[in-house]
Amino acid sequence: MLDTCISGQASICAMLKNAVDNDRISHAYIFDSGGNSIATDMAIYFAKMIVCKSASDKDKDNIFKRIDDGNYIDVKIIESDGLWIKKEQLLDLQSEFSKKAFEGIWKVYIIKNAEKMNVQTANSILKFLEEPVDNIVAILVTDNVNLLLPTIISRCQIIKLNKMKYENDVNSNFLNIIKNTEYEYLSKEEQNEIINSLINFIKYIEKNGIDALIYTKKIWHSVFKDRSLNVLGIEFMINFYYDVLKYISSGSINFFSDKVEDIKEIAKTNDIISLCKKIEILDEAKNNVKRNLNINLLIDNLIIEMCGDN
Repeated sequence: MLDTCISGQASICAMLKNAVDNDRISHAYIFDSGGNSIATDMAIYFAKMIVCKSASDKDKDNIFKRIDDGNYIDVKIIESDGLWIKKEQLLDLQSEFSKKAFEGIWKVYIIKNAEKMNVQTANSILKFLEEPVDNIVAILVTDNVNLLLPTIISRCQIIKLNKMKYENDVNSNFLNIIKNTEYEYLSKEEQNEIINSLINFIKYIEKNGIDALIYTKKIWHSVFKDRSLNVLGIEFMINFYYDVLKYISSGSINFFSDKVEDIKEIAKTNDIISLCKKIEILDEAKNNVKRNLNINLLIDNLIIEMCGDN
């Protein structure tokens, strides 16, 4: 299955398949995505292979479907609750996984965006990794393995995915953000207009501070004309600032490799603390837009908070 389903990752898929077939499954893995959007899908495929190792073809089809539907008790997927993965989520996971597999022999848990664990949260899972239980497998998926605690990295087998090959335009980057939204089928011209508007909006705020309020209608509302587009726009900004954060911390870029100069420009006037604060502000604004609050006031407030004391 893995050797045929994951494009561009043939050697890694073959290695994982060989580990399952020859009973050489490690107790913990880190999938370092390298900016590859299929990393989580690959982790789920691997989990399916592990829990279905001895299952019949008929049973496999049923188990695969239940895993996809989130109804297979022996496979658990953890993702961030807001901006961060909460400590309580991992404590609940440990409680669930302290027991033997319910339906088969193996249990697998996957932590998406594992770099979103703060130190306290990461330490809560460390003991789980330090004292592995037979037939329980951890898979941590991250965009940057260097953002994880060294103590966690040292206890996992690192699987570094091959980087995706993007076209030399913004279209493929944009698709990573709008995947499975109602705007997935925007034309390339419409996508380019949105991206250019957002980059200009970010640069205008960074350069002019609170004065950006005067031009909100021109640089934001004229393009983002409904609530869903506002959510999409803010989601873009979160990913853009996250790329700036990654560039400062490790020199890598996930979504916007075609916007390196813009990222470098924003990086000059920000540090890690200010970027984390801006990402937090944007995440809160995105949630508020979803709650049917007044969009004009929300965007004005977003600019004010982004500019801080300036």
